[in-house]
Amino acid sequence: MKIAVMAAGGVGGYYGALLARDGHEVTFIARGAHLDAIRANGLTIKSVHGDFVVKPARATDHPADVGVVDWVIFSVKAYDNATAAQAIRPMIGAHTTVVTFQNGVDNHEQIGAVIGKEHVIVAPTQIVSNIVAPGVIEQKSPFRISFVGEVYGQGLTPRVTQFVEMLKRTGVDATAVADARPALWHKCVFIASASGLATLARTEPYVLFQMPEARATLRAAMEEVRAVAHAHGITLDADIVDRQYNFTLNLKPGAKPSMQLDLEAGKRLEIDALSGAVVRWGAAKNVPTPVHQTIYVALKMEDERARNSSKFQVQS
Repeated sequence: MKIAVMAAGGVGGYYGALLARDGHEVTFIARGAHLDAIRANGLTIKSVHGDFVVKPARATDHPADVGVVDWVIFSVKAYDNATAAQAIRPMIGAHTTVVTFQNGVDNHEQIGAVIGKEHVIVAPTQIVSNIVAPGVIEQKSPFRISFVGEVYGQGLTPRVTQFVEMLKRTGVDATAVADARPALWHKCVFIASASGLATLARTEPYVLFQMPEARATLRAAMEEVRAVAHAHGITLDADIVDRQYNFTLNLKPGAKPSMQLDLEAGKRLEIDALSGAVVRWGAAKNVPTPVHQTIYVALKMEDERARNSSKFQVQS
């Protein structure tokens, strides 16, 4: 299969490297020193599941040069959806599928508005994987879990099952689902709440949630997400708050969410796609979201200070 990775950050670069190692023709979209390093030395993966190098590695900063592909792994930061979706248009053919691995619950709508929603499926993913140096990605978590599915009522389609089989061949814990909307919100229960609070507190989750008050706030934030999803007719697992709460409390020392790392690096934040989305979706159904509104108001100001960053940033 011919695959393009837009773009080669911690998540997209790692999954693209796994697929390249499995024999697919993968082109990594990157820029700057990261692109230079990939071209010169290949893409190096340091992982708890085994180190390897994709070399030589196809890499470019011009998606139009790639041509039409079978699959696009779409993993830019959510605030760059419009720009990145326009950039991939030359790679989209009649049968191209774009798989979004991003944080948030409505990226597929933003991407689909540019390239056509019929091209987009989603893959909410739990993994810890980041660029640690130009051309080097470190994947730290024992888990690398993806749920892949449609979001517009098509059911369990052949392209979903095909992509899941591709991922499974690489060792990823991938599951095909008939309706991926609950999976998007399941992840949002965790990522918007835990990431938002840790980033706001400038404290890694393992340390922050030793505090009883922080644990109570975490649970309240997760309950807000669940209530918003329910108000929009999306049925989540009955135990999803308990599961994600316990998952957060079991994060290891040193683990930080990508938004916290972005704050520390002076980069833009995906706050609009996380707590901002919870607030917006809640307001649409008159569901109060005071914890996420507090997170959003505070971190949106940090995001505004970093707006003059690069054209697009890959998801780490």
